[in-house]
Amino acid sequence: MNKLVKTVSCTGMAVILAAAGLSGCGNTLDGTKTAATVGEEKITAGTVNMMLRFTQAQMDSYYAMFGGSISGLWSQEGEDGKTYAESTKDDVKEQIHDMVLLEQHAPDYDVSVSEEEHKKITEAAKQFMEDNDPETITKLAVTQADIEKILELYTYQSKMFDPMTADVDTNVEDKEAQQSKITYCRISTAATTDEDGNSQELTEEEKAAKKEQAQKLIDQLNAQEDPAAADMDALAKEIDENLGAYTNTFGANEENEESSLDENLVAAAKELKDGQVASQVIEGEDAYFVVRMDSTFDEESTQSKKDEIVSERKQEAYNDLLEQWGEETEIKVVNSVWKKMELTDMDNYTFKQSEEQ
Repeated sequence: MNKLVKTVSCTGMAVILAAAGLSGCGNTLDGTKTAATVGEEKITAGTVNMMLRFTQAQMDSYYAMFGGSISGLWSQEGEDGKTYAESTKDDVKEQIHDMVLLEQHAPDYDVSVSEEEHKKITEAAKQFMEDNDPETITKLAVTQADIEKILELYTYQSKMFDPMTADVDTNVEDKEAQQSKITYCRISTAATTDEDGNSQELTEEEKAAKKEQAQKLIDQLNAQEDPAAADMDALAKEIDENLGAYTNTFGANEENEESSLDENLVAAAKELKDGQVASQVIEGEDAYFVVRMDSTFDEESTQSKKDEIVSERKQEAYNDLLEQWGEETEIKVVNSVWKKMELTDMDNYTFKQSEEQ
């Protein structure tokens, strides 16, 4: 699994939770027990459970936003044979492992939590304890110290990415990132659906008519005083109001680049010079294309690609360090405690707004 950098502010993490269906859970969790260790560092069950319930509430909020429900989700099995509950607990375990590793290696980069940051963490944790009712706090098995620990871990996480990736090479050659920009018209030759829902392939005559439209557009473009500046979209609509033109970019020097563009369209475009319109109709997958090369070297999209490459390099360097540290210092769970933290439909957590908000 890729480790994506996630930053959560102190006030953002110390949210208010509402617990529902509390009577459904049979296990009583002692939050002071050690649930896991990373090297010599002990992680309390309260800390783990709080992070697990935060994730659970996020899932509930996500599904609710789209009008869905997480009912029955936790018992579903994935392709790996694990239930969604098991996979989610594994993800939280990995998250905690990474965060503790970042904290442990922070001195290597002269990273620390300032006195002012500690003060804000304490205030946020105290507010969390005050804003949640006693029943929820009991169910979470969490203390103010657990909340402070979580917020401290998030603070280290937010600070470590930049120093960990400071030595990454940020120089990207133009050739590696070069992007070309094209304008094209797509005339579909895909099968249509009749009133009864049946698929109907286009006849050869219908395809020929589509190709004629494409050729007409090429002719009209080349008839313009300046084909490079011609409004392809307007010209296409003169031929058929349902047609239009689109602008897109692709990697000029990448042979196997993943792209949403038709490969025949890209291949033909690569043969063109700036402002040049392809002289022939391009036959692609389920479509005919007309294409113009706007710029073989598009500065804006090339710079965006350079930024993307640097970002990928940094993320890879960050992930590699975490993987290395994780191999050197593993996380070990206390099974008797860990198994008590269950994800079920009978024990739900959701976010609620503070009365002051």
